[in-house]
Amino acid sequence: MKSSLLFLSAILMAAVVSCSTGAERSSEISLTETKFSESGKPIVVVGTFGSTDPLFNDQNNKPTDIEIEIVNYAKGIEADYSTKEKENAYYDALTYELDMALLSGNAPDLLFMDANDAMRLNRLGALTDLYSLMDEFDELKREDFLPTVFEGMTIDGKLPAIMDGYFIYTAAAKTKFVPKEYENWTAAEAMEFYNKFHEEIDFCSRTEEASLAEYMLKVESMECIDINSLKCSFDGAFRELLGFCKDNPVQVMPPIDFSRASDEQWREFFYDEECKGINDVQLIFPICIDGFNSGLGQQTYGYFNKEDLTFVGYPSENGNGTYTRSASQLFGICSQSGNKENAWKLLCLMLRHQPILEPNMSDGTRGIPVLKKQLQRDYDRPANYHQSINNDNILYNPIEKEGGFITQEYKDMLYDYIMSIPADIYRENELRYIVDEEVAPVILGNCTAEQAAEILQNRIEIYLSERS
Repeated sequence: MKSSLLFLSAILMAAVVSCSTGAERSSEISLTETKFSESGKPIVVVGTFGSTDPLFNDQNNKPTDIEIEIVNYAKGIEADYSTKEKENAYYDALTYELDMALLSGNAPDLLFMDANDAMRLNRLGALTDLYSLMDEFDELKREDFLPTVFEGMTIDGKLPAIMDGYFIYTAAAKTKFVPKEYENWTAAEAMEFYNKFHEEIDFCSRTEEASLAEYMLKVESMECIDINSLKCSFDGAFRELLGFCKDNPVQVMPPIDFSRASDEQWREFFYDEECKGINDVQLIFPICIDGFNSGLGQQTYGYFNKEDLTFVGYPSENGNGTYTRSASQLFGICSQSGNKENAWKLLCLMLRHQPILEPNMSDGTRGIPVLKKQLQRDYDRPANYHQSINNDNILYNPIEKEGGFITQEYKDMLYDYIMSIPADIYRENELRYIVDEEVAPVILGNCTAEQAAEILQNRIEIYLSERS
């Protein structure tokens, strides 16, 4: 299967590069013609692997001047995750269906995909540069988006795909322990503070096996891999960090037996877990920013007991101690589409679409929105809304059960931090799995950091070469 997909990809690259917008087009493959409904409306063909967009089911806000046709490339393909081999075979089958559609000239106009597909199709030239559509058509312009979105998703000066929201994964410590100058700290700085504090308080969580390596290597391991150039190097800080984690095994706390725990044990457990920051029993706290909402206020202002914090992130030699993920599928417009204007119009409607919320309603973890107006809406959301960062449920004190509003200064600090993080979501999960597989034997004492780094170098090089 893999060799046939590589063959298809080679043909696809030769074909779709020649049919991008512009004067030079191949006579062998032309742009797909716009389809029209019986009532004369243009049809936007949307290619998916099973997912759709909330706009499509919103009868009050879905477009009235275009029709939407869904093509599901996962239809008829049974998902099997029972083994890694069967899971890979399933994803290969999905890729095959999409490639065949592109090769046969039946490309969709708008495509829903994950980050892996977006990178692959971009390398093949199968996706339209969305910057060109922003500049040519109305709807949304560059200035409507957060600049951090473009900073993270631009590849070689082009924007092959976009998302409607994203998550930021970072970590923080109280500034009284870790001063502000250590924001986005390096491997050497993280190890320095571990040695300084680990005998007094927990450095990070002790509830997961090998949690020190989980924290220390999460970002640095990915920084060893250059997705764009398809190269990697597991030297320097990575090897040093891995050896450090081997030499400093975390004594894992046994989990509570919830099936036998009394109500009092439950209360004590959750109090201990959720008050570690308040009681200064743990130094580093991972934080997922899934929106500018009450959860963000509670994870920071509340759990840190109103004290100033330093976003140390995860150890990283390049000074970017965070990683980001899309909150949903990525959206791209196929180069072969002859209906790009209407596809762009539909994509913009999807990005702008927001449900009207009552104060007691939740809009879920849709992530940090990519549009400035939507982030400003979250920033200004009234205090009586359940998920508002401005409500009076930000502080956490299970004993006194006091409420409390976040201060304007603290809220602005969080906003500025979000605006400093590029929304780079092009990190393949498969690469993380490979790293985890090779790190585990080191932590267990079955091999050295140097041996693991060499194995990783070989495995990742093979993985990347198969995608070149």
